[in-house]
Amino acid sequence: LTAVRREALSRGIRHLFLYTKPENRLQFTGLGFYEVARTDRVLLMEDRRGGFSAWVESIRRGEAAGTIGAAVLNANPMTLGHRYLVEEAAKQCDFLYLLVVSEDKSAVPAADRRAIVEAAVGDLPRVAVAGTGRYLISSATFPAYFLKEKAAAGAVWTDLDIAVFLKLAAALGITRRFVGSEPFCPVTAAYNAAMAASLPREGVALVELPRLEREGAAVSATAVRQLLAQGRWREIQPLVPAATWEYLSREENRTEVLARMTEY
Repeated sequence: LTAVRREALSRGIRHLFLYTKPENRLQFTGLGFYEVARTDRVLLMEDRRGGFSAWVESIRRGEAAGTIGAAVLNANPMTLGHRYLVEEAAKQCDFLYLLVVSEDKSAVPAADRRAIVEAAVGDLPRVAVAGTGRYLISSATFPAYFLKEKAAAGAVWTDLDIAVFLKLAAALGITRRFVGSEPFCPVTAAYNAAMAASLPREGVALVELPRLEREGAAVSATAVRQLLAQGRWREIQPLVPAATWEYLSREENRTEVLARMTEY
């Protein structure tokens, strides 16, 4: 562990996460790690005292009151389907936390994705945009590397991500999580099903909203990326908010997004 920390520092990495079995908590607490969340199979720890609490406080809004909801979006890129989900979610609660995935491993860079979302929902009252940091839907929170049963990695990640979200929900008073229906991606569909089974037990309702459709097809980020890859980028305008269209209308942005589509 000392060698790992030295290597991390040599690379400029100053925040480490650690996965272990729950029964090892005291051992690693003694080595300077602090619990973030746990399931019956895995314990997530970090070497920063109060790191999770600091992230929560960076999200908290003083004006949040009444029925508080949350939605987590990657928005790669943001479409009118995302906008529709946010609008419908906002109608069903008094305040909505909109969390944009911070991990920078998507076609549209993380900073640009968040800026586009902020611009696209800026007219909606009682909606606060924040990032997921390194605590939700992040490569730092996927424990597959230490599991012998690789087939179980997806289920373990799902359970742990739900545990992290529930801890966030308890701190912020979130009682509803909104997701879009997912008829195409089996991983996301399984994730939604796991949340539907787990969240209500902790007092958080999962609200699944139908996807926005145009001409019988769902308005999705996948469809937008496909049009970009085919060089038909002008056809995306009816599918995206003005902020996304303005961003992708610039050739330098399209070039970067296309390059990152290959990389990721």
